[in-house]
Amino acid sequence: EPAFFCDLVATGPETTASQLRNWLHKETVALTDEATLKHLLRVAKRRAALLVGLADIAGLWPTEEVMRVLSDFADMTLRLTVDVLLRGAAKDGKLALAEPTNPSLNSGFIVLAMGKLGAHELNYSSDVDLIVLYEAKHVHFLGDGNMQRFFERFTRSFVAILEERTKDGYVFRTDLRLRPDPGATPIALSVAAAETYYESTGQNWERAAFIKARPVAGDIEAG
Repeated sequence: EPAFFCDLVATGPETTASQLRNWLHKETVALTDEATLKHLLRVAKRRAALLVGLADIAGLWPTEEVMRVLSDFADMTLRLTVDVLLRGAAKDGKLALAEPTNPSLNSGFIVLAMGKLGAHELNYSSDVDLIVLYEAKHVHFLGDGNMQRFFERFTRSFVAILEERTKDGYVFRTDLRLRPDPGATPIALSVAAAETYYESTGQNWERAAFIKARPVAGDIEAG
């Protein structure tokens, strides 16, 4: 990334980070193609890692700022990925979006960040720990078949975009095992099912894990 490196040296990490975020948002604002998204996210991750690494090594940012910027980049990556998938589902006639220019708004699809990402403590080698839920009463589902199965397929696509290794590398490894009873439940489940689990058979440590939880992508208000 020689051109990006030169911009970074010339303008500093804060300005370059802002420019990188603006570039990624502009490139994905109307995107529905998953292959293009995979490429863009991996280029952005490569540049973000270079930017944060140099700011860290040079002593320009303290550890807290390094973790915050890495976490903010992960948040943006998750939000844009969900938006692209929601636009694609609407284009295919599977969902009706409440606001096409803001696909996640009132979509009912919820991504919760747990662990280090939830606490804005992401480091260079961290997985992203996520819980994926959907609030059925907010979802305008138009597809054939079962809403549960639709969101399972949707979530598999979401994870693949983030962690599949391509010629450009990968974005983030994802871990969905903090969801309720991961050995017996689907990778995306309804809010009602999650609430029932935590109120009845959930373990204390599972409930305590929500100390660091926060909604990061999809329907933030529902999250």
